[in-house]
Amino acid sequence: MSTSSASCRSQPPRPVVSPGLNQVGVFARASTQGDVHPQMIPRSNKKRALVVDGKTLTYILDRRSNLQKPFLDLTRYCSSVLCCRATPLQKAYIVRVVKEQLKMRTLAIGDGANDVSMIQTADVGIGISGQEGMQAVMASDYALSRFKYLERLLLVHGHWCYDRLSRMVLYFFYKNATFVFLIFWFQLYCGFSGSVMIDQMYLMLYNLLFTSLPPIAIGVYDQDVPEEILLARPSLYRQGRLGSVYKPHSFWITVADALYQSIVIFFISEAAYHDTDVGIWDFGTTVTTSCMFVMLFHVAIETRSWTIIHILSILASIVAFYIFTIVYNTVCLECLGLPNNYQVIQQTMGSLVYWLVVGLSVPMALLPRFVWRCVETCLFPRDVTRAVLDKRRATQRGEDFLVSWSRSTSTSSIFR
Repeated sequence: MSTSSASCRSQPPRPVVSPGLNQVGVFARASTQGDVHPQMIPRSNKKRALVVDGKTLTYILDRRSNLQKPFLDLTRYCSSVLCCRATPLQKAYIVRVVKEQLKMRTLAIGDGANDVSMIQTADVGIGISGQEGMQAVMASDYALSRFKYLERLLLVHGHWCYDRLSRMVLYFFYKNATFVFLIFWFQLYCGFSGSVMIDQMYLMLYNLLFTSLPPIAIGVYDQDVPEEILLARPSLYRQGRLGSVYKPHSFWITVADALYQSIVIFFISEAAYHDTDVGIWDFGTTVTTSCMFVMLFHVAIETRSWTIIHILSILASIVAFYIFTIVYNTVCLECLGLPNNYQVIQQTMGSLVYWLVVGLSVPMALLPRFVWRCVETCLFPRDVTRAVLDKRRATQRGEDFLVSWSRSTSTSSIFR
């Protein structure tokens, strides 16, 4: 499997391709004048290139000629397709044909006004600011000052972006599913009357304040692999290309984990307060506290690179929860016609049962995920984990990691 390049040129080429992209084989040598890169096109062991001029494209793209399918079948066996003297409409149409008929994600890059339609048609459009103005930049999703920065944009920021968004989305599903399951278990004890053990203010602020900062820190600052490793091992780019982090089974595993954790949190609290005179708000406050700590420590397990931002986001969430709870429970709400939580947290925190329940339910809820992460890292490491471990071993031996790993070695594995 290979990634093919289709370059649509209307002007003479300029050899400004990044050496890293050439060596990894992701993109063939092409000019900055509108390079379109569809993904995952099969190839044989021999490399082939196809050159088509604009006049020939006119006949090929004409639906009455019935030449589109044979042309696309031919391009499957080429590592590069060069379309020279192509018009802006032809460039855009080629991208559209590849998207619709080959069902592939496309990237288009250009630096002139004649590339605007192509950039807007592609799934990802990149504009280069240059001598031909800013039209391509204004129409693009990403802007570069030089074509050589494309390597870092894709191999580094592209990898990070996919990994961050995938884990952040899974975390949002997880923390909301856990909270909903907790409310569901309580309905079993109240005959599905609609009564809620958790105060309405906690329900509103759970996503808004108590658990909002840690996933943002993951989505913005987390790095599963350092930049130098991603540039040294371009094969790691296939993680995003294959979508290996966010898959259907990843979602269902996350939901199953949320179900298990909700069972542990709720029923440990229920067992601790069974046959006691504790009120519904005391019970709900204990469950909410346990749930919040589980959510925050779950983020700690999933964090790949710790920074001061990650630490502050977790600490700020804990502080915000207790400050709001204490202040909120010191106000008498009966005069406003609302449920009265007066002094609930003060009484609950003064009980030994509260701290025992929180201290027991949190580690029990997180134990399966923590064990699985340890087993996965030791016995079934992913490619990114192996790369990080290889760098650590090279550092301990005093070797240069960037030199010890050959780009040509990683080129053959990126398409597996």
